Amino acid sequence: MTAADSVALRLGICRGMPLAQARAMQPELLVAQAQPAADQAALETLTLWCQWLSPLTAIDGSDGVWVETTGCDHLFGGEDQMAERLLTRLAKAGYSARIAIADTAAIAAAVARSSHRSITLIPPGGQESVLRGLSLASMRLDPETLATLRRLGLVRVGQLLDMPRAPLARRFGQALPDRLDQAMGRLPEPLSFRMAPQAFRASGTLVEPISTAPAIARALEKLGAELSDTLSRRGHGARQLQVQCMRVDGTLQSLQIGLSNASADPLRLNRLLAERIETLEPGFGIEAFTLSATETAPLDAPANRDWLTPATDPAGLPALLDRLGGRVGIQSLLRLHDGASQFPESEQVYTGCERVQRLEEYSPAGPHGPRPARLLPVPAPLTVTAFWPDGAPKAFRWKRATLTIRGLIGPERVWSDWWHDPQGGCARDYWVAETVEGERFWLFVAHDGTDPAKGRAVWFLHGVF
Repeated sequence: MTAADSVALRLGICRGMPLAQARAMQPELLVAQAQPAADQAALETLTLWCQWLSPLTAIDGSDGVWVETTGCDHLFGGEDQMAERLLTRLAKAGYSARIAIADTAAIAAAVARSSHRSITLIPPGGQESVLRGLSLASMRLDPETLATLRRLGLVRVGQLLDMPRAPLARRFGQALPDRLDQAMGRLPEPLSFRMAPQAFRASGTLVEPISTAPAIARALEKLGAELSDTLSRRGHGARQLQVQCMRVDGTLQSLQIGLSNASADPLRLNRLLAERIETLEPGFGIEAFTLSATETAPLDAPANRDWLTPATDPAGLPALLDRLGGRVGIQSLLRLHDGASQFPESEQVYTGCERVQRLEEYSPAGPHGPRPARLLPVPAPLTVTAFWPDGAPKAFRWKRATLTIRGLIGPERVWSDWWHDPQGGCARDYWVAETVEGERFWLFVAHDGTDPAKGRAVWFLHGVF
């Protein structure tokens, strides 16, 4: 077994126990297949997530994370409050953890794995007294070395600290005394720090704080040009922009802007940024700006340089959506999207929020016959009072009025969806009917997919031209 939860541990089942032995102890034991690759990926993600605490984080084995917090604790009110905040955020993310803060990475890892306390703070220079009481299993020693030490009756780190170094190195190799020196702080321990994926970013610090909208616009314009140049060199365009403003009182103001398609055009980016400046609260002044492209995509289309383009230019629509989203909010915009139905009343549905900006998802419908200007929300039943010899309608009654048809276009057959058939038929035959008064109606007959019988056909009015 590679892992056991708290309930299993209380029942005497522990990591490393054979599965047959665990099942013998608890026949109703729930077992899941281990996924080392997924666990490692989750640990990588957690290591990067911890960089909100410190930019220097590294993976420790298969179940630990090192965080270099030197110089960071004062930002949280001290080491104890920093550890409490980290533990709280880990719990909200669904992790149970034990935290140890010490002068060296080796002793912090050993204490975190051996202590039963959620948070352990080791005072500066106090690593030797803590280290003496730890078991050798917490020192991440080679399994063969650890087994040999146990056979010799050595189970505590303090027993090794009192022994001469030269015999230990000859008997177990230099790795053992080096591990002890790393825990004591006498020997540096190399750590492989993880770096977050590099984002497209432009930053600037001002000589004097600014608080007016024109000054903020000029600062963002300079950063927008710098970011656009970086994006263009890499062949990418921004899909999401994030602006972070550091005020003189230490608080951070931020805003996010979404784009309909990838763009590296500085005029377009700066126009969008200018629309949102009024949402910033500069307070007593802003002294630093950071403009980041948090989501990008390859530039596979010419950049749009202005939203005031002719209507025949399809690139004007993304820019218009960007400005509307910046003014009224993307949550206030709706867009027609292909529905999962061939029936006209269901073949398009309204979607909002993020899907409004995904213009590349749009796929126009295939060729079809004439469509009315006004489509009824629900097809209205009607009665056909006369038919032509081929089964086409000749006259019908709707809303107490009998209308005579003088011209027809059709039929256009539309098959129903096998999972959804509101009219109880397998197909519809649509007709464009023009009456002697000059009105044009969109009629259909629902039937079972064969030639509709006059007596059993069900007719509906679906639209008006």
